[in-house]
Amino acid sequence: MKHMKTAVTSLSLVVLSASGAWASGYQLNQYSTTGLGRAFAGVGVVGDDFSAIAFNPAGMTLKGSGFQLGATTIQQRANVRGSVDSLGLPPDPVGPYGRMRVYPTLPHGFAQYKVNENVYLGIGVFNSFGLGTSYNADWFGRWHGTSSSLKVVDIAPAAAIKVNDQLSLGASVIARYVHGDLKNELIVPGSVNRMDLDGWEWAYNFGVMIEPIKGTRLGAAYQMNTAQTVTGVHSIRGTGGFLAPDVVDGSWRGTSTMKLPDIFTLSAHQKIGDKFGLSGSARWTKWNVFDYFILRSDRDPNPIIIDELWKNTWTFIMGLDYYHSPAWTFRTGLGYDPTPIRSPEYRTARIPDSRRIWTSIGASYKLNNFTVDMGFAHLFMRKASLYNLDDMTNSRIDARTSSFSNMFSLALQYDF
Repeated sequence: MKHMKTAVTSLSLVVLSASGAWASGYQLNQYSTTGLGRAFAGVGVVGDDFSAIAFNPAGMTLKGSGFQLGATTIQQRANVRGSVDSLGLPPDPVGPYGRMRVYPTLPHGFAQYKVNENVYLGIGVFNSFGLGTSYNADWFGRWHGTSSSLKVVDIAPAAAIKVNDQLSLGASVIARYVHGDLKNELIVPGSVNRMDLDGWEWAYNFGVMIEPIKGTRLGAAYQMNTAQTVTGVHSIRGTGGFLAPDVVDGSWRGTSTMKLPDIFTLSAHQKIGDKFGLSGSARWTKWNVFDYFILRSDRDPNPIIIDELWKNTWTFIMGLDYYHSPAWTFRTGLGYDPTPIRSPEYRTARIPDSRRIWTSIGASYKLNNFTVDMGFAHLFMRKASLYNLDDMTNSRIDARTSSFSNMFSLALQYDF
């Protein structure tokens, strides 16, 4: 039954893990091009696009009616060098170091309608969490994973009320579609394991924004997530029908209960004269919900329990806008984003997450009712060690990762 547990356990590494390409953990923020240009400082309270629907719905009152369409392409590169010890079972896998080259594109869209001077309605479709890893198939750590993806798509209807010139309130209900897919080799030569799960989850986002002094805005938003069970297919395929005494070709039903973290965001924006705007954000992510992961499969009556023990994190960001002219705005940002992984024992090849520094620049060009937004960010990621024991394969990976990420974003806004 050990080989079966090897295959089943692998799912835990795709549904709740991170490739290290985006925000720490597996969190995404790339649904605002103007936000990317300032490293997502002041999200929800700057009022230069319609993404407040996702970050802080109270900030919807800063814009009128209109829509926004955009996409962010991520260049993710990572190398993993080291070895895998099989601890006396089959021979160690041999192969070159792990090379990850992933270029996902994340689209987003928002639409908003100003009902009257006090009521605003909107909807957003965007990716709030996700990951993507793809190593060369022959790398030394292929038992620990060759490719994986997590896609979380949010559909978020939202509403905001402008109570008065100083106070706005907002809320959204989020229907969240989750899809996870993972592939890795088993310790049986020529055999491949794949896990494919789908499910829906609900989340809620509540926001408040105050403007005590004209040009000074403060905002707070809390996103609360629910726990849901996702279901799908677990399959094993090999070069022959008989792979090992307890591993055969086939497909089985799999289930897992997952909970995405709650998020609390504080943001501020200060207008400085007619030419500058200073923004800042502090984001708390409740990563300790990823303390352990339970997976069940019809192939094995015993559930698989994986300890992760992630910790909560605070992210801090500052940004600056320069209003060059009525047509042109330029921006830049700097942020510090720590990792929720406590130690190398909890870092895997599928989770080469490490603390990172965000640096970003961006620009917007406005022509009549249209605005074109552009953004670029580079993430400096600290090198990290991983020393992870997989009881199911009875193997240990001992390696170091080095990685970086570039992001390119483009969006179009139209104000009615």
